[in-house]
Amino acid sequence: MKITSFVLISFFSLHTLYAGCGSCNVSNTKAEAPSSKFATTVAKDGSVKGFVLASCGMCNFGMKGQKECSLAIKIDEMVYSVNGTKIDEHGNSHAKDGFCNAVRVADVNGKIVDGNFETESFVLTKN
Repeated sequence: MKITSFVLISFFSLHTLYAGCGSCNVSNTKAEAPSSKFATTVAKDGSVKGFVLASCGMCNFGMKGQKECSLAIKIDEMVYSVNGTKIDEHGNSHAKDGFCNAVRVADVNGKIVDGNFETESFVLTKN
């Protein structure tokens, strides 16, 4: 009887700890598909042109092996380090809207070479 009571009390205690507060305004509607200008794949020749998610690879994209903050882009579920522009060339990376604290959208043109994005152009969109 004591074991059953302990298990039940533990279960409800853990359930309460991991449950949400209930006051969040969560929407059950699905997100709209990205616009046709959003890059969702890499072309066979490695070229990428269009809008991509951009942020700090270490802070927001979970890039393993990074020892410092660096600019990265995400296409579908793949993350690529960016060569040709640096993270702080687009403002303070640790500011409220900087790459280490936010995921931004960038209009890019370039090519994936050896697992890195070699940029020809990299322009952040307005917030």
